[in-house]
Amino acid sequence: MKKLHTFNIIPVLVLSFLCSFTFAQDDDEDTATDKLAQTGMKFLSFSPDARAAALGDAFTAKTGGASSLFYNPAGMARLEGVNVVLGQTNWIAGITYNAVGFAYASNAGVFGVSMMNVDYGELQGTIRSTSDAGYVDTDLFTPTASVVGLGYAFAPTDRFSVGGQVKFANENLGTAYLDADGGPSSTEDLDMSTTAFDFGLMYQMDWKNLMVAMSARNFSESLKYAEEAFELPLTFRMGVAADVIENLSVSLVNEHPRDYSSTTRVGVEYSLMNMLAIRAGFVTPTDEAGINLGVGFNMAGFSVDVAYTDFGAFDSVMRFGVQYTL
Repeated sequence: MKKLHTFNIIPVLVLSFLCSFTFAQDDDEDTATDKLAQTGMKFLSFSPDARAAALGDAFTAKTGGASSLFYNPAGMARLEGVNVVLGQTNWIAGITYNAVGFAYASNAGVFGVSMMNVDYGELQGTIRSTSDAGYVDTDLFTPTASVVGLGYAFAPTDRFSVGGQVKFANENLGTAYLDADGGPSSTEDLDMSTTAFDFGLMYQMDWKNLMVAMSARNFSESLKYAEEAFELPLTFRMGVAADVIENLSVSLVNEHPRDYSSTTRVGVEYSLMNMLAIRAGFVTPTDEAGINLGVGFNMAGFSVDVAYTDFGAFDSVMRFGVQYTL
């Protein structure tokens, strides 16, 4: 009876995701995403893990260790032992993202800690002016952004997993000059801290090890910088993943962010003797990001992952990750 029930739900899931893919496109078949709202602290929606990035971030229904804290905290519920993950991303415009994750499995569930910081480099400040250029330079400044998360996941049954995370985020964008048309009349430090929450569910079926999952990231109250209020980049994701043939898995995610139109993400991962993994991912619609490619090497509990993303008119992006499971 269980197998019959699982088989009957598969067409429903497939139809749901086909519909999601269809409605994620514009009526005129435009390949660019539409801006729907303004959000702040965008770094909270960044993908720092090389394996997930190589799959086009189609990672909601993939199980993992501490890296799941950046996508779906329920994904670490099946972890056994201890897992540590380190990641670095050389982003466009010389921006660097650094991430660290730690997860520990106990009899009471899996506990995790995640950390990420952003190095924007040194930037030139400006203010509006009546000069011919329309602005004048101010001091150099170094913006910063960081987040620390505390997560927990458990599996109440052999099929169902649930997880959550509370995150403490800070962003410092320097000093804002207010009413600057005739010269700065006042200043305000753009230093903001907040608390955000993530939540996720996963359910595994018999057919092809099919995993169905959902996640919600960056729940938080509204914030305000100077005179401008904004929301965090709240994102809902629904995903499936399955072993379509031996050693080959396919994952699919439909993403609904607060600030942009929906996107569909597809990832393919081929594993050879549990030592080498070859990955590819695709996102649609998208503005500049193109194909995602990556490889992973695993031996004696150590894993090394590399991911490449084509960004069209911008520089390509490279992600590197190392993790160890004990």
